[in-house]
Amino acid sequence: MPDPKKNLSIFSFKKNQLRFLKLCCVFFIPVILAYGIIEVTVSNIPNNFSIIKNYMDEESSNIKTMVFGSSQIQSGINPTFLSKPAINLSSRGQHHNTDFKILQGIIERFPNLKTVVFEVSYGHFELHHRSKYFWKNSLFLKYYHVNTFGRSVTPIDSLLFKSHPGKFSEMLLTHYFKDSIPDVYNKYGFDLNHYEGKFRKLNYDSTAIITKPVKIYKREDVKVFKYNSEYFYKMIEYCLERNLKVVVLSPPTFPNYNELRNPNVLRRRDSILDYVDNTYENVYFLNTEKDSDFKVEDFRNENHLNPEGAEKLTKKLNSFLKEIDK
Repeated sequence: MPDPKKNLSIFSFKKNQLRFLKLCCVFFIPVILAYGIIEVTVSNIPNNFSIIKNYMDEESSNIKTMVFGSSQIQSGINPTFLSKPAINLSSRGQHHNTDFKILQGIIERFPNLKTVVFEVSYGHFELHHRSKYFWKNSLFLKYYHVNTFGRSVTPIDSLLFKSHPGKFSEMLLTHYFKDSIPDVYNKYGFDLNHYEGKFRKLNYDSTAIITKPVKIYKREDVKVFKYNSEYFYKMIEYCLERNLKVVVLSPPTFPNYNELRNPNVLRRRDSILDYVDNTYENVYFLNTEKDSDFKVEDFRNENHLNPEGAEKLTKKLNSFLKEIDK
């Protein structure tokens, strides 16, 4: 015969479980709904990644040139001024390992691709590659459908807000409430309104500019240098195996920045470029770091161009591409 006390205990336990589940629902359902609203709102704000995605979807079969790099190339190359269809997939903080993963993930969508442009700036080979925790991995997954995480992914990995709550909270505030200097993107995802920076604040006064501190990476790391240079060779070989031309682009930097470069870091960088030049065919070099055609009015700060400087650099790249195509 069943024990009444035991049955009562089981009933009481189930009742407590049910109460706990109800409390969880009361707490978590509003949280989930709130997050869903934030995620949808963030996703609906136009950004350069969403615009690049749309351009890629529409023009992938026509694109001849693909450009990769960090913020120096993102703000320095405006595909409007390239004669042949091109796409700029650069972004702030992007390094060669991210470039390569994106290239590998999308190359099949570009049947007429002829040339790939890779950035190699002053300190490129002695800066650590981006880790699998790089917050932009979620953007690459969501917009480019490329897995740069270095592991299997789930749908949660493509959520934007969780990848960088601070960044996207700021985006929400600036977009809906207090954006005094709005981004103005063209169809390539290039920001036509990106003039703000140290140089503009100083009214492009060279005398004042050279008295201010310069943000520049000087630390040496031979171990990272060896790894990054070997990785770069693999990137080049991958392109050449697919009959693609490779352009190595070093963007302009202001004279006071150039004066502060670590000569050992620079020498090692240049030794890799010399090795590449002597080892591989169909690899070309456009170094504009000390190009005197770039004036103070072309820069936002010591190592980033504004849209006027970008027009100038892109036209130089365009002429260079025409030359190597002859």
